[in-house]
Formats: sequence, C-alpha cells, structure tokens
Amino acid sequence: MTTRLEILGCNATAPGATGAASSYLLHGPRGTVLVDAGPGSLLAYARTHDLADLSAIVVTHLHADHSLDLMAWAYRWTFPHVLPPIPLLVPAEELGRLRAFDDLFGIPTLPTMRTPIQSAFDVVSMDLDAGTPLDLAGWSLTPRRVHHAVPSAGLRLEGNGVTVAFSSDTGPCDALVETARGADLFVCESTYLAAGEDAIHGHGHLTPELAAGIAGEAGAGHLLLTHFADPAEAEQMGRVAAGLFAGPVTVAREGLVHQL
Repeated sequence: MTTRLEILGCNATAPGATGAASSYLLHGPRGTVLVDAGPGSLLAYARTHDLADLSAIVVTHLHADHSLDLMAWAYRWTFPHVLPPIPLLVPAEELGRLRAFDDLFGIPTLPTMRTPIQSAFDVVSMDLDAGTPLDLAGWSLTPRRVHHAVPSAGLRLEGNGVTVAFSSDTGPCDALVETARGADLFVCESTYLAAGEDAIHGHGHLTPELAAGIAGEAGAGHLLLTHFADPAEAEQMGRVAAGLFAGPVTVAREGLVHQL
C-alpha cells in the first residue's frame, strides 16, 4: 500500500458549513490511521472503506468538531456485531471526559453497548509533555502540547520514509514549530482568513499567514491548509499562504488524496 493522506472532512462546523468536520486518514503499508473523528467522519469513511481496514484512531482534542463522531464509531463497532477493539489515542487529561461519553450514551439494555467507548476501543493516553514517541500502526507518533483552549495534541508521525505533521487546533507556539520540523507534509489549521489577538493567542487558532510562517520556520516541505471556519474563504486562504510559503500549498477539500 502506498503512503497517502486522505481528507474525510476539513471544516470547523461553522454555520453554513457542509460536509464532514475534521477527520483525516493516513494510509501506510502497515495499516490506516484515522486522525480526528469530527461529525460526519464515519459516514465519509464508510462510503469507500471497510471498517476492518482501520488500524487505529487518534483524537487530537475533545472539541466536538474533532471528536463528536467517536460515539458513532463506538456504536458501529459494537452493533449489530461486536468488532475487535481498536486503539484510540487521546490526550491524557481528557480520559475523564471520554469516559463520560459512556455515561451519556451507553445503552443498558444491550450488553455490548452498555459502555460503547470501553467496548469499542483500547484507550491509550497521550502525555503531551513527555515528548515520548508511541508506536502506532507502523508509525512513530510523537504528540506535543500546542496552544488551544483545551488540551490539544500536535502530532508528528514518522515512518515509511516520510514525516507527516498535524497541527491540531492551536495558536502560534514553539511546540507547533517542532511538530512540523522538516515534515514532508504539514497539515495545518487555517481557521480564519483574519483574526484578532483573542482568537489567535487566547483561544488558539491560526490564519493562513500564520500557518505559512510556521511552515517556513519549521522547514516543512508541503503545507496543507485545513479547518476552515468559512469554507467559502478556503481558496483565498490558499492564495495568501502560497504568497508567503516557498513550498507547495494545498487547500484541503473532502475526498482529496495526497500521495506521499
């Protein structure tokens, strides 16, 4: 299997946005990893892929546009037939909130679905401050704490002769630069075409100008912009970034496949 990134969804579930929210498939010789499980991710996946082909799920943080479909995945994993548990990686501080999903959505009258999260997933906590690589379906995954309103994991995946970095949701920070350092592909949020200090350095988001600057500082090879608050601005964001970043710039869209 060739190494490639497939975009299942790239919007930030803003009013008027259509299609799936944040969700990406990283296909490699030893399996396929889902990065983020935003609303619509299961439907987008099931259109063209078999459940058995998925090796692991990584959720960068538990904001709804990155994690809400975890319950859809858990339900499908446990009904109508129970599938073998699949690894699910989440930031360590979020284990309590993850367990609360079962309290809200468990079905007491169906034995396999009383605790769907627990039944569907082998949960692995990511220490965002340790800098310790984790083995994940043939990839060496290093999570780092980036700047956002909740614990948020920038992801660096190395393997198969390539490096792929995901920004997660974040404002500018040193950890983000290190996550993207020398990456062949840097999948970076570009939530707003323009934003003020509260959005960038308070809540933690990026503009295409900031994404391009971080990609350049990190020496990334290819910048892929994603996580658009207003998808109608996505192409303009791409033009802004392309004018500032020396390498190629791609604007994410649902169904896009990038060969690595």
